Amino acid sequence: MNNNVMDKNTLMEKSDELKELLGADGLLEALLKAMDSYDLRENLEYIDRMHDTNVF
Repeated sequence: MNNNVMDKNTLMEKSDELKELLGADGLLEALLKAMDSYDLRENLEYIDRMHDTNVF
């Protein structure tokens, strides 16, 4: 694992590279599996609020 600090733009470029390699569904599944349950819930609740889906 590379522990160098990267800015958000660099991280977005890396995510685009991974999306090209894994596909959008593969990247999403990998991200979901990589998060612990606390972070997963926080992120899903954020998405829910931002898109006003009322899942939570």
